[in-house]
Amino acid sequence: MLTTFGEDEVLWGAIEAGAAGFVLKSSSAEDLIAAVRAVAGGGAWFDPAVAPRLLERYRRVIAPAARDAARLELLTNREHDVLRLMARGATNAEIAADLHIGEATVKTRVGGIFAKLGVRDRPAAIVFAYDHGVVTPGRTP
Repeated sequence: MLTTFGEDEVLWGAIEAGAAGFVLKSSSAEDLIAAVRAVAGGGAWFDPAVAPRLLERYRRVIAPAARDAARLELLTNREHDVLRLMARGATNAEIAADLHIGEATVKTRVGGIFAKLGVRDRPAAIVFAYDHGVVTPGRTP
């Protein structure tokens, strides 16, 4: 994308639309040529004026979200079931009855969830579940 506007909304809109390059019109002819060559060769090019913001957002937003998603993938199917029910406010006894397992097994699963998600307690696990789309407000399990 070649543009006059370097604002974040324009930058992120271009990336979301599939742009592999982002060059400001104020760039030198050499930078414009380098950008075209990089993108034509299958690479990417981001104007030096926007690259620091791009990296900052990646470090602040994208990388942590990817790490959180990876932690969710550590959960077994049964731990996902327990987390969903827990996020809906079910007690250990209610989870045990719903999943046809013992209450001690639920406690073991809850402990595994805490360890894998890196949370210290039930409220933190519930917040994690809502923040990462395991459950959605207003929907039933």
